[in-house]
Amino acid sequence: MPRFPDWGLPRTNAASLLDMRASDKYADETLVNNWMVVTTHRSREEYAAQNLERQGFTVYYPRIIKRVSHARRTYDTARPLFPSYLFVAHSAVEGSRWRTLLSTFGVRAVIRSGENPSLLTHAFVASLKAREVEGVLRLPEKPFAIGQEVRIQGGAFDGLVGTILELRENQRIVVLMRLLNQQSKVLLTADGLSPV
Repeated sequence: MPRFPDWGLPRTNAASLLDMRASDKYADETLVNNWMVVTTHRSREEYAAQNLERQGFTVYYPRIIKRVSHARRTYDTARPLFPSYLFVAHSAVEGSRWRTLLSTFGVRAVIRSGENPSLLTHAFVASLKAREVEGVLRLPEKPFAIGQEVRIQGGAFDGLVGTILELRENQRIVVLMRLLNQQSKVLLTADGLSPV
């Protein structure tokens, strides 16, 4: 039997890695130091993730629940937290294996700094995973509701009171205010409001 050189790399049992269950997908994260960011073709994140996993890469694809209105129907569905982006585990063991990502179906490019991939810390991805419930990130409960009276903090409208008309994405809130004896709609951020 031929003897292979020992380059000081950690040894893993290949059979144990192949037998990992879907729930244990991230079980062997001791080898993961950082994560690479991969851009995908538009709306092809899941397709790219499946192809990367087939090649043996560990992929993280964070999703959130979004309300979608289509054809007079409204429903909640899982959508990407970062559209057209995936995170792929990168360990010091793999070295330059990351170049195979570039020829994977669904992958457009790897975010790079010069010739090497830009890396995210493991702590960033771990903090996202910690907020997951049943494979979907749960956003914190909204502190405001439609019809609620709020006081504006800071800016030109500091101290004025208004009523919330609409809650939009990205912490944007439409507030109905009484200005100069008429009612006006104003778009504000949630951090500039406090409950009355």
